[in-house]
Amino acid sequence: MDYNNIRIQDFDYHLPEEKIALYPLPERDSSKLAVYQNGEISETIFRDIADEIPENALLVFNDTKVIHARIVTHTSTGARIEIFCLEPVEPIDVQLAFQQKNRCVWKCFVGGNRKWKHEDLQVANYGLRMMRGRQIGDAWEIIFEWTNDLTFAELLENVGKIPLPPYIHREVEASDEERYQTIFAQTKGSVAAPTASLHFTEGVLKSLEKRHIETATLTLHVGAGTFKPVTSETIGEHLMHDEKVIVSPDCLQKILKAQSENRPIIPVGTTSLRSLESLFRLAKGTNHVEQWAAYTECDAELENLAIHATHNTPLSFSTSLMIIPGYEFKVATGIITNFHQPKSTLLLLISAMVGNDWKKIYDYALSHDFRFLSYGDSCLFLP
Repeated sequence: MDYNNIRIQDFDYHLPEEKIALYPLPERDSSKLAVYQNGEISETIFRDIADEIPENALLVFNDTKVIHARIVTHTSTGARIEIFCLEPVEPIDVQLAFQQKNRCVWKCFVGGNRKWKHEDLQVANYGLRMMRGRQIGDAWEIIFEWTNDLTFAELLENVGKIPLPPYIHREVEASDEERYQTIFAQTKGSVAAPTASLHFTEGVLKSLEKRHIETATLTLHVGAGTFKPVTSETIGEHLMHDEKVIVSPDCLQKILKAQSENRPIIPVGTTSLRSLESLFRLAKGTNHVEQWAAYTECDAELENLAIHATHNTPLSFSTSLMIIPGYEFKVATGIITNFHQPKSTLLLLISAMVGNDWKKIYDYALSHDFRFLSYGDSCLFLP
């Protein structure tokens, strides 16, 4: 595949500002659901999604939890500085970094960086001092030091804010604490929610169970790169962001069993899909899936995955896998997802699943009052 010939301009569409959902609906499962199957589009309410999914399917969720990644502070002259935690540097393991006391180092975006001269920034109530280290691309190393007995996770809960996506042009409100998390969020580490899962409620999960639809959970910690616009003319010039994945033996067993029984496997969200496809592109003896790994001969050995499924330890790796039109899906046979930004890698992933029909689906949604992006409505693709 010559990905240098795939132009990002071909994945553009007009998204009016008023179509972007600034708030979620009062009830999670009351959003609209577009259903695409066998080339046909229909719509229903999300709470009835179990009626649209094959009875023997396996749904795979992402249980990552959004952290209070945004810290807003001010310089001694009053200039506003916003620090957005992306990933830990010292220690490099996410869970270890959250357990640190008194000091840790993170890679961060810095809003208002030019106004931050040479002083250390302070959050006096918590004895927190922030110092700028070396520059890493368009981000910075930020050294955090604090004098209380809190872990870094506890510190962020107190001084940070939920990081709403950049296209939601409003301040964080108290309701976002609950609504920008899934009901099954468990493993802290994301700076963005796996938004397709925001629609699920206990009632929806019970309706899936009644129809004997199996579920499994894995963890992919969503990075800020998910919002990174594609600025190159072709997708081959775009540098895909790297994200951490954790798959438990139980989840892996369910996936392998569903595959052996030729049952549909439907990831909930692009993060779950990317995790599943990366898992089956993970070459033996490695712990990273490269951006273009899917387009070379380096697929995972199923025997190795089967052996790992019997172990007691999770399978951990990182992925920068790019899924674009022409991709050969190894695991996913459909997807539950929200509507994505124009000219985004997520829209390319959707096109890989449904082909050029993505235009028909998005035109339908725009003309039938669907709400777009993170707090918007949902769709189920069963191509």
